Amino acid sequence: MNWNLVRGLTYVATFIAAILAMLGLADFDPATGHLAIHPFNLYAAVGALAGVISSALASIALIRGWGRK
Repeated sequence: MNWNLVRGLTYVATFIAAILAMLGLADFDPATGHLAIHPFNLYAAVGALAGVISSALASIALIRGWGRK
């Protein structure tokens, strides 16, 4: 087993949990390690993320020069 990968994934999961807690989207109990994610509207989240992701891809395409001959 690749323990560096396991440690890295643990760090990423902890970082995501911390971000969710700071944004008020989840409650984290450090004594038990329990993460409770609050309910959210999935349709609104997908709609918002679609705009953000498409803008990010368009910016990357502009910087990298994709589409030029």
